[in-house]
Amino acid sequence: MAASVEYNRQVSAHPWPTNAQPKAAFDLFSSSSAGNGGRRRSGADSDSDDEDGIPPDWRSLYSPRLDVEPSVKDPRDEATSDAWVKRHPALVRLTGKHPFNSEPPLPRLMSHGFITPVPLHYVRNHGAVPRADWSTWTVEVTGLVKRPVKLTMEELVTGFQAVEFPVTLVCAGNRRKEQNMVRQSSGFNWGPGAISTTVWRGVRLRDVLRRCGVMGAGVASNVCFEGAEDLPGGGGCKYGTSLRRSVAMDPARDVILAYMQNGEPLAPDHGFPVRVIVPGFIGGRMVKWLKRIVVACNESESYYHYRDNRVLPSHVDAELANAEAGGTSRSA
Repeated sequence: MAASVEYNRQVSAHPWPTNAQPKAAFDLFSSSSAGNGGRRRSGADSDSDDEDGIPPDWRSLYSPRLDVEPSVKDPRDEATSDAWVKRHPALVRLTGKHPFNSEPPLPRLMSHGFITPVPLHYVRNHGAVPRADWSTWTVEVTGLVKRPVKLTMEELVTGFQAVEFPVTLVCAGNRRKEQNMVRQSSGFNWGPGAISTTVWRGVRLRDVLRRCGVMGAGVASNVCFEGAEDLPGGGGCKYGTSLRRSVAMDPARDVILAYMQNGEPLAPDHGFPVRVIVPGFIGGRMVKWLKRIVVACNESESYYHYRDNRVLPSHVDAELANAEAGGTSRSA
């Protein structure tokens, strides 16, 4: 295993010009508000028994990159809106050219062990990848909060304590091909490779919401997320979903707004510049290209929350679900 890199190194510029880092460089491996040299704070929100509350240095697992040939602009994307996105040629495409939904060949996935190289991480997209600019991107926090705010990426990175840990993401449709062989669902044929583990770095959603002054639990019972994509579902909408407030605010849940994956800024397919990571939940709850966080009384009203990310009882087929205005059996 390669030795870990120096803790205070500067993250290199993002490889795509339209997804560039800000002109004024700053260290994505530090948090100005932490004031403790990168250490995790001890206190009421920490139940760590580690000496001095110092978490593991996961970079020894992902740096340098894990012997994977570089991603390239795939000729199959030339006639699509994703022609600018670099992708690994070994990924198995499951829905034709567009949108891009893919998984790594199982032998390649298994050969890398615990940590999956980012180029081989499975991808679930509902539409075109948004072109993002780090220097102009903002995340709005609004709804039932006392201090609504629009955070720039620099404010998000430097204004909150950073945390980093490995998380396994899995599409709820993993191995659906086998399910469809027994009984056809309305989802496409995922194989066994829609599962990947990488090391995510970001800031706790709980910290962001507390700074904005979330209103009482009796009123503000849900936290809704909205991405940047323009999607066709429901006649046209953004991708959105929600979590219960109790999950979003639970310090043991480690829900984060992630801006790094395996020690690098997020790749376009994985949500650059920022996405939600919710350990223990299906990938469909982890909104990519995050633009808005809305604290609300009710769950998200997004088409993709109510109708596109549901696993229904075995007696409910797509026809019955649509007739009763329920969800489909597609999952992200």
